[in-house]
Amino acid sequence: MPLRSDPLPRMAGHLSFMRAQSKEIRQVRAGDLAVLGLPFEDTSAPYAGQSLAPRALRETSVYFGWHANPQFSHPVDIDARHEIRTDGLHERLCDLGDITKGHDEEIQTRVKTTTQQISQRGACALILGGGDHLAETVERALPNCQTTLLGGAPGKPQDFQIAPLCDDTTDIYELDTSARLIAFSKWRDKSKPLFVRFDLSVFKTSLSALCDQPRLGGCDLEIVTQWLATLGRHEVSAIMLTGLNPSRPGMGIVKVGQRLMVTALLAFIYARLGFTNVHPDCQTFKENVPK
Repeated sequence: MPLRSDPLPRMAGHLSFMRAQSKEIRQVRAGDLAVLGLPFEDTSAPYAGQSLAPRALRETSVYFGWHANPQFSHPVDIDARHEIRTDGLHERLCDLGDITKGHDEEIQTRVKTTTQQISQRGACALILGGGDHLAETVERALPNCQTTLLGGAPGKPQDFQIAPLCDDTTDIYELDTSARLIAFSKWRDKSKPLFVRFDLSVFKTSLSALCDQPRLGGCDLEIVTQWLATLGRHEVSAIMLTGLNPSRPGMGIVKVGQRLMVTALLAFIYARLGFTNVHPDCQTFKENVPK
């Protein structure tokens, strides 16, 4: 039987995030974006199923797999309707796989150690899944880090919070994006690592009902994408995608919450890896790598 020379069908082959190459931690280089899965349950969540989030996000990302495939040139982002020149992306985006299961203490140690190793190499950790407990572990792995929360429960007073979930004891946060972007620039201390927690609950419930903590308020896709593009330009050390429960009933083969998170995340990936919009009129992206 002859060897296959054409590109594999989109849903075939080894499953990695956006068809990125698989690497070991020792192969991660400065400037890389290293994907890490946390297939574990959050015991404080109301429903089981969060452990499926890493695989679900990888499966959805396959629809954007041509971004990291050198066989294709100048693809078009079908959501933003932009032509994208990302010829070098496949060299700088990598997938480290999942943290292996074990006792709680072992898992925390592995998450902390791996996050530290990625940060020390000058790369950014893109963490799929996990909950409050492991988010705290990632924070501890980045000493004196600043934390930005997109959605989720309100955090510490010093955190920068974008559309957090509100309850009877929490004030409704101002969602004026322009004012909040200015406030973020003043809050950000570039001498400290930056940790971003991107929770599905940041989206308004009318967009997605797959979140275990649905909300009446929230942001639309355009606002979340704008925030992630901004954050990507601030040398984020780690970004963690939380709040997704793929086992909840949804619409279509690619569930809405998964598609929302991956689509918005593209803006962060472009910005963090140095892809910029050079000519706003023609909406063309190219790689901008410091020499």
